[in-house]
Amino acid sequence: MNKPSPSRKSDVTSKLAYADKRRNDVMEELFAAKKEDRDPAFLIHAASDVMSVSRECFDYLGQDILEGYILPNEPKTKKAHDAGKVKAYFPFHAPQLTNTKAVFHSLKTIAPALYKELLEFTEAIQERKLIDKTLFNFHDFLSMKDMVNEKKHHKLLATVANSNQELLIEKKGFALIMPFKKRKGLDTLTVSAGLLVKHVAEYRFAYNDKEVGYFCLFAVKASETIITRIYARHFA
Repeated sequence: MNKPSPSRKSDVTSKLAYADKRRNDVMEELFAAKKEDRDPAFLIHAASDVMSVSRECFDYLGQDILEGYILPNEPKTKKAHDAGKVKAYFPFHAPQLTNTKAVFHSLKTIAPALYKELLEFTEAIQERKLIDKTLFNFHDFLSMKDMVNEKKHHKLLATVANSNQELLIEKKGFALIMPFKKRKGLDTLTVSAGLLVKHVAEYRFAYNDKEVGYFCLFAVKASETIITRIYARHFA
């Protein structure tokens, strides 16, 4: 079977780049707010934007898998899809692949290599494995997905500010935010003259207690890693 040409790959690439731009906006505003001892402006809206766009890219990939692999080979599924009776969201849970009634189950025979990769992805989530060559945990994809669903259907995401949980260290041409929460082996800190050093607030998502900047970084870069790899291996 020839690999199908993806119809959304360029859009996904563009969206991931946009999400990274929004992530940079979040980081710049966080740093400015910490430095100026104020609440960051529009933090939750910008961070939610990063989450939503990153999550959306997975569903674009899911649609390409559906349209590129499944519909051309499953007449009954295509008929149901054309009638608006099929919804396929990217699989984050193994039963979305292993259940014989699941839309993506037919990949097991249509595209075994793709099926295997998707199944390994869901298993890595369940087993809380780290993504190769990163410190990102697969399991955090579930948190990203659920946070976006929560935002869509129930309420705005919330952040919690914890005062004096980070150190801001700055000098002309140099800036660093150092977390204090759960720190190990750091009781004293010696810095050179001329550096600005002060305690600042840390902002974390109430949903999962993840630091906002870190989790935005995860949403963009971990999503980019997985999505890019699947497109490269299974699409023309």
